[in-house]
Amino acid sequence: ELSAPARQYAHMSFIDLARESLRMRGMPVTGISPAELITRSLHTTSDFSVILGDAVGRTLRAAYQSAPSALKQLGRETTAQDFRKRYKIMLGEAATLLEVPESGEYKRGSMAQAKESYALKTYGRIFGISRQALINDDLGAFSDLSARLGVAAAGFEAQTLVDLLVSNAGLGPSMDDGNTLFHASHHNIAGTDIPLIGDVDDALGALSDARLAMRKQTGLSGSLIDVLPKFVLASPEQETAVERLLTQINATAVADVNPLAGKLTLVIENRLTDARRWYLTADPARIDGLEYAYLAGAPGPQIATRNGFDVDGVETKVSLDFGCGFVEFRGWYTNSGVHG
Repeated sequence: ELSAPARQYAHMSFIDLARESLRMRGMPVTGISPAELITRSLHTTSDFSVILGDAVGRTLRAAYQSAPSALKQLGRETTAQDFRKRYKIMLGEAATLLEVPESGEYKRGSMAQAKESYALKTYGRIFGISRQALINDDLGAFSDLSARLGVAAAGFEAQTLVDLLVSNAGLGPSMDDGNTLFHASHHNIAGTDIPLIGDVDDALGALSDARLAMRKQTGLSGSLIDVLPKFVLASPEQETAVERLLTQINATAVADVNPLAGKLTLVIENRLTDARRWYLTADPARIDGLEYAYLAGAPGPQIATRNGFDVDGVETKVSLDFGCGFVEFRGWYTNSGVHG
């Protein structure tokens, strides 16, 4: 909802706003061409660049929010107060209770600890919105540029998350224990590589093994923990095959019932280039795993504008304070699917 003072400006073009900004300063605007209006506004008042910056920000944020990352729904968003390394401290399970005999003493227990870390970094570019683009605003040149910046920012985040996941030849980033995310010692990598695009029975068996491995995960103290498998993450080449594996079948015989129907949700990430590797992940609301963070108070790309010096127009700076990392391995499982 627009306020009453703002309503009169709501549907003005940038040329109309340039004319109004000059008129409010008592400058003559009658008979001045659109090109000259833009030039005078840029050179005589900073208000015009502020107006443009607000418009850029709205268009960029709208485009940024409409281009979400598939991996984001498998991770947990948080904020960081600064750019120092962010440590995620984990406590193991509490020691089991022991009987206290009559007049006996309580025995002391402890909890194991572990940590993972990552840090925010700043990314950005400066773009010039030319005087010609402002004059041609009625053709959508200005809005198109702003939207492209938003899509680019969202794409950068998505690619950063994918690059993290597929690092070290698909085994993921190195964890604090010196092993990669997916490692035999973490019990989250398949011993037999089976693709989901091959034989249906083999694929169902591989998914069943993955679920079992995740269910059998233990915490820092060696006790079983509650890890609920929820998502199957795969590349676009596997989409149809996995949809078939997860589809409900109206079976006429018990042997034909699909045990995975309705139990797992398929997530396709277009940036995954391995046509056979697939992942099983837990619900990020129930267990830590992939985590990504923004600087506190600055979620997503931030916009600043000024009258251009190198560019005859307005310069727009887009900055993004973003970081990501895996803070836990127990909620992720992979199968390379190279055989079959």
